Amino acid sequence: MRRTLVLAVLCLGSAGVSVACVGGDDGAFTSLPPLATTTTTSTTTTTISTDRLFYTIKPGEGLAIIAESFGVTVQSIVELNDSIENPDNIQAGQTIEIPRGIQVVSELPAPTTTEG
Repeated sequence: MRRTLVLAVLCLGSAGVSVACVGGDDGAFTSLPPLATTTTTSTTTTTISTDRLFYTIKPGEGLAIIAESFGVTVQSIVELNDSIENPDNIQAGQTIEIPRGIQVVSELPAPTTTEG
């Protein structure tokens, strides 16, 4: 009866894991196909604006409309403007400061697949 020696080798390295088996009379190697990997990177940009933004109230506008159009809260406008004593009583022609803050923009590119 003939005996065949099968040897499995496990190699760890920066390229990943590879496995090879030896067997049979011809000493041929059988390797697994390369692994497909997916990598994703992201970029986040943070901007802090030091510019002040002023807005002149138009007829028929209220603080809720103004706040929504600038993406801020009514409360943040009131806290920044000492001239607003009653948020429900603002006047057309009145100039107010709009809060500026941190704007965060995130970009997530599509994953890339590499063979290796």
